[in-house]
Amino acid sequence: MLSTSRSPRSGLPMKASKHRNIVIAVSIIIFLLIIIAAVVSAIVISVIRGTSSKSGSSLVYYSGSFRVLNLNYTEDYKRSSSLEFQSMAVQMEGFIYLIFNYSELRSEYKKVQVVSLSPGSVIPGFVVTLNFDSSMSKNVSVQGIFSESMRNTNTAQFNIDKNSLQLTEITYDVAQNLLNSISSYTHFSTSTQSTGQSVLVPGYTNVRTTAQSTSQTVIDCGVGGPLIASKIVGGTDAALGTWPWQASLHLNGNHVCGASLISNTWLTTAAHCFKSNKDVNAWTVILGTNHLTSGSGLSIRTIVIHENYTSGIVFNDIALIELSSPVYFTQYIQPVCLADTLTAVPDNSSCYVTGWGTLTDGGGSLPSILQQAQLMIISTSLCSSSQMYGAIIKPSMICAGYIEGKIDSCQGDSGGPLVALQSNNRWSLIGIVSFGYGCAIANKPGVYTRVTYFRNWIAQKSGI
Repeated sequence: MLSTSRSPRSGLPMKASKHRNIVIAVSIIIFLLIIIAAVVSAIVISVIRGTSSKSGSSLVYYSGSFRVLNLNYTEDYKRSSSLEFQSMAVQMEGFIYLIFNYSELRSEYKKVQVVSLSPGSVIPGFVVTLNFDSSMSKNVSVQGIFSESMRNTNTAQFNIDKNSLQLTEITYDVAQNLLNSISSYTHFSTSTQSTGQSVLVPGYTNVRTTAQSTSQTVIDCGVGGPLIASKIVGGTDAALGTWPWQASLHLNGNHVCGASLISNTWLTTAAHCFKSNKDVNAWTVILGTNHLTSGSGLSIRTIVIHENYTSGIVFNDIALIELSSPVYFTQYIQPVCLADTLTAVPDNSSCYVTGWGTLTDGGGSLPSILQQAQLMIISTSLCSSSQMYGAIIKPSMICAGYIEGKIDSCQGDSGGPLVALQSNNRWSLIGIVSFGYGCAIANKPGVYTRVTYFRNWIAQKSGI
């Protein structure tokens, strides 16, 4: 009878065959364990390398300073809590940001903060934070790159002594001591990854860069307002960032009128501001500051004056300004909401007017700090009475002020905003400073162009 069991192919005895099978099995298990260990080790090493690469990215701090020759030092710069210090610090930080953004360190730049303003003429002291890996830090001279960028950057806003630049690497502890030594305020912090958009910093003309939007960038309108209630003539200083849509219109470098930012490219103002000069090349726009500055600002592409504007009786006193390039929104540059045609502006309701106009009737010097004043809406029936302006007042106008006078807009405020707080806690542009008989005179309140009346015209001309 044939056996159905198969003998091993080797023909070895059964015991030897079983022993060999055990050895082979053990060897296979050991081999598999070695492979698994190798794979695990590779994964661990990869993770460690990735972690090491990330940990190699570190913050590096530099302390720097330079001399600005075309500025005069004031005692207000001693206190970092002062509006003058904070306004100047924001402009300096914007300038330093541009320096780095034009350099090969644009992707490493993290933020800058001005920590002091010293005399002679004005010397800003600042701390710059960079974020880059240790291998790069060995091969890059931050001081050299910054110095080269300074020499190649020109701006009419600041005349920099290029030989005065100081930049020194400091430790984390030293940086924190410097940063903690000043009063807290929001500084200019921007990451710089390429998106190809235009960025305009206060005081600079046609600066094109590649900054991405940050937490400071806003899409909302009408975010602002006074920190405390306060009752231009009879006004008070406005804090930096309180009215971020406020603009100063400069004709050949000198403030002439105000304006209001309503988008990243358009502003509203008064038509009569351009009575003497309509050349776009003669005008510039300054945004993002409460300090009346001189020099170059943002260039203008188009001036749109209402086609039915009449200078004699000041009818249809409204104009639009289109910037040459879109402006980059920051905490200090934001648009105001536009009142629509159905927005109610109740009589005797509160509103605010802002501007750099004269503080007294009949002229005089302009204030260095933006002025704000709380006014009351005066009914059209009262404003058009013989007691006030009579038949001059039309439905396209709105009056604001006080019967007794004392608080009012004045020369140099023309074109600026009259705003009211809406139920959604946003500020809407309800008026544009137009005209008035004198300033702050009893029974002669300020007369403003009524924005609701011209809302469709604004939309037609600007698309907003």
